[in-house]
Amino acid sequence: MIRAELRIRDLKNRQYSGSRLMNVKIPTRVSDAIERVAGDLDASKTEVVVALLNEGLRAAAGALKEWVPPQPVVRIRRTCTVPGCDRLHVARGFCANHYQARRRGKLHLSA
Repeated sequence: MIRAELRIRDLKNRQYSGSRLMNVKIPTRVSDAIERVAGDLDASKTEVVVALLNEGLRAAAGALKEWVPPQPVVRIRRTCTVPGCDRLHVARGFCANHYQARRRGKLHLSA
C-alpha cells in the first residue's frame, strides 16, 4: 500500500499503506514524463503520481494559509414600483406580473 504522505524524496525508502483507486485521464505527454521519472527513481508510476500530488498539496496548503474568503455581497431587497404591490422586483422596477403587463401595453401608470 502507498503512504498518503509520500514525497518524491521518499520513493527510495518505500513503505505501503491503504489506498483508493482514482481513474483520471491525463495527456500522453504527462504520462510519458511520469513514466520517465518512475524509471529514473526505480519506482512505480503510481508512487510517482502520489508523491507529485502530495508535493502539490503541501505547496497549495502553504499558499492558502493566509487566504481569507471574500465577504458576501449584501443585496437590497427591491420591490415592485407599482403602488400597492409588494412583490419582488424582476426588471425595470416591476415584478414579473407587472413587467409582462407593461410589455403588453396593459399597464398604464400615471405620472
